[in-house]
Amino acid sequence: MSAAPFVLTPDMRAVIDATHLCFCATVTPDGRPNLSPKGTIRVWDDARLFFLDIASPRTRANLQHSPAIELNVVDPLSRRGWRFRGSAALHVGDDEYRQATRRIRMEEGVRYEAACAVLVTVDSAEALVSPGYLHVPDETAMRLHWRTRRDELDAAFERFLSGAPPYRLDE
Repeated sequence: MSAAPFVLTPDMRAVIDATHLCFCATVTPDGRPNLSPKGTIRVWDDARLFFLDIASPRTRANLQHSPAIELNVVDPLSRRGWRFRGSAALHVGDDEYRQATRRIRMEEGVRYEAACAVLVTVDSAEALVSPGYLHVPDETAMRLHWRTRRDELDAAFERFLSGAPPYRLDE
């Protein structure tokens, strides 16, 4: 008897839609882990996710070697999210590529030069929940705590930035 096909839940979709950021784990050809942030993670359909490869030649090379992938998506205020495991397929210049790049362009208003669209077929998912929930009554309290804490952390980083030279991608 085969297992039921994987289906993304409304909560999984909501976390992805709220964050648009994940951390993508792949395996190098020599068996070492590679972790890379992806800022274009989206739901493709009931069982697949996608992101654009904008500047990730190592991730792409790893996936060409082995399609095994794990994506971690965590809402920074709720301190909870999902760990998605599955297999990736790289799409260049095909209908999936065009649909993925068009969607990101329409949603973000930015035209990324993407080497490929990575379509991930999810096989399984596990909830990721911060142990911080041991110290707060519920998600509302967690979000309130991290809104305040986030403001403090942002202010500290702004102070740092005010004395640092501006970051430039080309340097």
